[in-house]
Formats: sequence, structure tokens, C-alpha cells
Amino acid sequence: MSIMSLHPEEILKLALRYIDEEDIVDFPQPRDLFCIMERKLPDDKALKDNEGWRFSGYGVCKSYEFDPESKPKGKWLWFNFLSLMTFPPSQQSLKLQPPHIVKGRFHTADRGSEIKIIRIPDYFQEAARMHEEKQPESTGQSFDDKIIQFPGNRGK
Repeated sequence: MSIMSLHPEEILKLALRYIDEEDIVDFPQPRDLFCIMERKLPDDKALKDNEGWRFSGYGVCKSYEFDPESKPKGKWLWFNFLSLMTFPPSQQSLKLQPPHIVKGRFHTADRGSEIKIIRIPDYFQEAARMHEEKQPESTGQSFDDKIIQFPGNRGK
């Protein structure tokens, strides 16, 4: 049996059975860079949303695949990625449910930690897109025959 990578739309369709669209974040797609943030969850107090997070790693998303052993199909997915915390990069996988993927966060099995997976935007691609949008349209006029002369001391 060959395992095929899931498209983001398929993951969203599976997740929307359990969560609202407002909970969806910009989750990593294949070839996207992402970072992992983690925080310990104390028993005695509730943490604010931005409290207690620490950097735990970063990587490049390779694919999402169905876990062939999960019932029903699509309850669990494999998030395959290259961890960039070692050299050479190592291939790793996390077994997650679709809502965890699209929300970008989940708890460990013992509920002692919360983990966020945050897609890092490709700023080079974004800058190139913005640059293309700002380019003025060509008027078709050539400036090759124009010579600009600046005033100054001539002949001295």
C-alpha cells in the first residue's frame, strides 16, 4: 500500500468536523519553515495565552499522511518534517489529530505541556510579491537617447 501526502484542504475538511473556522491558524504546508514552542502547564494556576512559552525547535514540513492504523480513517495523521536542530537535519514525525494541526497547538499525552507549531512566513516570497505589485506599468517610452548633464565646473 502506498502512502499519499494529504493536501491542506483535506486536513481542513477533517478538522472542521470538530472545530470552528475561527480556530484555524496558518499551519505549515509542505516545504514551509516552522518553529515549535512549548510551555509547562502547572497544576495550581491557569496561564495566560502568551505566558510561559519557550523555543523548542524548528524544522521544515515534508508532508501529512493518514495513520493507516487509526479508526476511523483520518482520526490521526502523521506530520512528517525535517528537524533543523541537528546537523545533518533529521527526519521526524508527530502523530496528531486534524484539529491539532489546523489549530497549531496541542497538549502532550500526560497534559503536562502544551505545544505550538507556528508557520514562519517566507519573507523573501512575500517581499517579491509586494515588489511586483508596486512596479509601475511601462509607458513604452524609451529613455536611451536622453542625456542628463549636471551643472558644474567644466574645463578646470
